[in-house]
Amino acid sequence: MDGEVAQLAALVISANHRLKHPDDPMRWFATQRAFARCGSISFELATKRKEKKPALVPMAETPPVWLDQLARSGTVRVILGFERQDEKMIPGETIPDRIAAGFAGGGSLWTMTTETGDGRALGWHAAWKAAYPSARDGRIWAVRYTATAAEPQPEGRGVEAATIELRHALAEMSEFAWSHDAKEANIRFTSALALLAGEPDPVPIPHSAGPSDTLSDDARRLLNAAQRGWMFDNMEMWGRLKVDQPMWRDHARRSEALYDAVTAAVVAAVNSSAPPR
Repeated sequence: MDGEVAQLAALVISANHRLKHPDDPMRWFATQRAFARCGSISFELATKRKEKKPALVPMAETPPVWLDQLARSGTVRVILGFERQDEKMIPGETIPDRIAAGFAGGGSLWTMTTETGDGRALGWHAAWKAAYPSARDGRIWAVRYTATAAEPQPEGRGVEAATIELRHALAEMSEFAWSHDAKEANIRFTSALALLAGEPDPVPIPHSAGPSDTLSDDARRLLNAAQRGWMFDNMEMWGRLKVDQPMWRDHARRSEALYDAVTAAVVAAVNSSAPPR
């Protein structure tokens, strides 16, 4: 899954877990995989000033400090937001989000919203910069999250509905991959289906404890399957498909359905971590 999306998801799940379980030390938080390639992750608030540009006020220089600040600020829940940028497609000009997602900063708009008990909300947007290109440990990115006043966001569909949609989309893509002898792609889709069903991972990937471990079983399976089914930035797995124009259109249709299902699954799984309104 795209690193920017993965980090937002990790922050939302972690923040909600801290708000619900303030006594949990969350020793896994600062060293989790979502932060592995970042040399710095900081947070700031944009405050309005009359007839002037908003002033940027530092809030936290590290994610652990940000979590502590949230707990003291009256925040009661954090919601992951998703908005497509290609709603109005212009042939020859507009790139579908599922394709643009393969490029840095491309694709749909992902945000997180922090809400207080009195109905106030802040919308957080991330800016990624390759500030440390020579970092020997691979931590080349500097990420800065900026918050502005926002409206509370809907949580999106539930885990059960998102699971049904994702299962269908994965099966459709697996059938296409199998029928066109795209073995690597088919392995990816069948393994995602296995994860969704709670079966052993056919392609196990070692990972340490992290935010997803705090989710319910159904939500964790949904998130893991969505991550495995994120194929929009890894077209090499399809190999050299020999298909005609109608088949390419069929592939595009199925890919579009998969993008809708995968993104909805991520939102549903992540937002299931939020305390109820």
